[in-house]
Amino acid sequence: MFKLINAIHYSEHDLKLNHDQILQEVIDSRLKPKNSLHKSRPQQDEVDRQHTFYEDTNLYDETYRVMDKAVSEVLNGIFGPKSFQAEEIWGHIIPPNEQTMIHNHDGMITENEISLSWVYYPHASRLAGDICFLSSINGKQHFVNAPQQKGKLFIFASDMMHFTPRNGSGIDRISISGNHIATTKLKYQLIEDQYYQNPYWMYTGRK
Repeated sequence: MFKLINAIHYSEHDLKLNHDQILQEVIDSRLKPKNSLHKSRPQQDEVDRQHTFYEDTNLYDETYRVMDKAVSEVLNGIFGPKSFQAEEIWGHIIPPNEQTMIHNHDGMITENEISLSWVYYPHASRLAGDICFLSSINGKQHFVNAPQQKGKLFIFASDMMHFTPRNGSGIDRISISGNHIATTKLKYQLIEDQYYQNPYWMYTGRK
């Protein structure tokens, strides 16, 4: 009989949204920025070109709300209602021949918060570059390539290292990313979950 020691997963989901409209809204938010209530990211002209936020875009409030609702519905389906709430959501634009360095979202989360991160693709172009996850088990590095697909949502642990290779498509690679933090309800469930039955541990492994 085999018994699980530890495991880490990501999950894939198809979002039923107007992907083309959302794609255009991300582009517009870069070209014609507006003040927002959520302020997940500074405007591009407010950050140094070497800063990781330079490739990010602060979304319009209406785009933010649409994405929060869609992702929250997926999370509710996995964990039950009112288990997570949005911490931040932003657009991500990578020009041709550029790439995203290895990083995680752990440093973006308020200290001591329980969270999950995600990325959604409103479009997908050939050779634009997939999202690649890196993990370490027993001192060995493991690499998983998750092919980008239009309308696909990927959910993963906030401390999961990941990157996207060089964009060879000839057009901008555009996605939307975000971090959702656990509500008090879920935090208590995890504290009491001594047998690791909650789906949260599928993403993070046993702590």
